[in-house]
Formats: sequence, structure tokens, C-alpha cells
Amino acid sequence: MMNGEIFAPEIGNTKKSITSPVILFAQLDIFYNAKKMGTELTVAKSLDWIEHVNTQCYQGRWDVLPLMVPKEHVDSHIILQSFPFGNESQWVESHYLKKLPIIKALITRFQCEVLSARLMRLHNNAYIKPHRDQGLSLEASSQARIHIPLETTPEVRFQVDNALVPMDVNSVWYINADAEHSVKNLGNTPRINLVIDCNVNEWLFNLIVNSKNKTYCRKKVS
Repeated sequence: MMNGEIFAPEIGNTKKSITSPVILFAQLDIFYNAKKMGTELTVAKSLDWIEHVNTQCYQGRWDVLPLMVPKEHVDSHIILQSFPFGNESQWVESHYLKKLPIIKALITRFQCEVLSARLMRLHNNAYIKPHRDQGLSLEASSQARIHIPLETTPEVRFQVDNALVPMDVNSVWYINADAEHSVKNLGNTPRINLVIDCNVNEWLFNLIVNSKNKTYCRKKVS
């Protein structure tokens, strides 16, 4: 494990810090009922998904449906909606999200600033190679990536820093995307996750650090 300092986001003019190992992933105390997603996932699957553009980072099929998109691209091509370039001023709901009220309600339960939100579908026998999303973690940037499995099987193996995330339906996870991570779908059906990037505020910070089911980095992330 690596010792480091975790800084809470600024609240007013104060900034709290605690000395702690760097969190690799953590299950958040947020519950949803995946059974209620059935009809809505059928609607989502009928919409216009796009293959992930980073084709060198995966094998098989991996596609995306953008839900929260940069305001300047709300009427643009789906590529610009799905894969922003980091200089966006404001995030708004896409026309896809307007058709998915249950998923929209789940996103609005996050009491923090939500940036991008996407459905990410990893098809059967597909593999996302080990990679890092540089700087995307609580410690590195006060941003957080949240994974919410809406449709999955035990044959999906999501690993962060070689540790397996027990990512079952009805669970919500913070992932340290700055650490090396990979995903294999060894099952016979696609896996669909709702993936949300957020700015961390005190509410989300407390959910992450107070998680009763979390794992820490075993090697330095730099």
C-alpha cells in the first residue's frame, strides 16, 4: 500500500486533509433496483450507440451511448458528444437521456456536479486492455469516476491494479481511474455500465472515504 494525503474538496474557505492510503476502489452507500431497469435498458439498446474511438485499447466490441454531454455539442455528431476533449464549459442532458427517465433519476441522485455520463457496453468475449485515465481520481484531481453495473454477469472481470472489483448489479462503485485497470467479458451476453464522472464535493468525498467496502493501492500511482 502507498501512504499519501487525501484532500477533501474546498468547502467555503476551508480545506480538510487526512493522511490515508490511496483508495483503489470503494463501494458507495447508494442503492438502486436493477429490476426496474429492464424496460428502460431495452429502450437504450435500441438507440444509436457508437463504437469506442480508442480502438487500440480494446479487442472485440465496446460501444458508448452519451447521456450527459458538453452543451456546445448537444446537437453535434455523437462522436463529439461521447468523447469530449477536456475544455467543456457546461454539461447538459443529451436527447438520449430524455428517453431514459429511470436512468436520469439515478444520475440526479448524485449530490455533486456531474460531468460526463455514459452507458458503456462491453460485448461478450471483448477485452479492454490495461490502461490509465491520467489524473482521474480523488487524490490526483478531486474528480471521481463512478461505475454502476446495470447489466452484467459473474464472467465479467473488472480489475484495478490487478485487484478484482466485485461489481454486481445493485451496487455503485468509485474507481480510481488513474490506476491501471482493465475489463474482460468472458460471458455470453454484453455488460452495460452507467459511467459517471463527477467533481468531488464533501458529500461524495464522505461516501468514498467512509465506504465499508474499499481496497487500497498496493503500488505507487504516479
